[in-house]
Amino acid sequence: MKRLLLWTIFMAVLGWAGTSSATSDEPFIRVSTSPDEIDLGTANFFAGIHEVPGALTVEVESNYWHGPIIISTTPLERQGGGLIKPDDIFVRTPGMGRYVSLKKPVVILPTAAGSQEVVVDFKVHAGLKNPSGQYKGMITLTIVPPV
Repeated sequence: MKRLLLWTIFMAVLGWAGTSSATSDEPFIRVSTSPDEIDLGTANFFAGIHEVPGALTVEVESNYWHGPIIISTTPLERQGGGLIKPDDIFVRTPGMGRYVSLKKPVVILPTAAGSQEVVVDFKVHAGLKNPSGQYKGMITLTIVPPV
């Protein structure tokens, strides 16, 4: 339902109507994620590091050049107190080879045209400073205009 709503809004913004984006001369771009919400699981209190391979799949469909796709996050907040800062949240894609901190936004897909898909791994550093419990935050994907 979320994808349908986003697609409808996107079509309304472009003023474009049709059944197939592949035959249109109008530029389009669509970004979808799977799953819609990420569960990073439960970290071992003493280990302090929790890895979640394949936590998020990002799919981009476009018929024109677009800039890079960037991922960022808010701090993960615990009801009743507690915070995991973006400095302690890391992502990795097959193109990166290593985990990169989300202290600053991170490019997960380069400038391109056409369909692309990337699987994003997450790693969270939680330890003695973070009490156990449920933490919530928001992950944002941003499409940068092409240069």
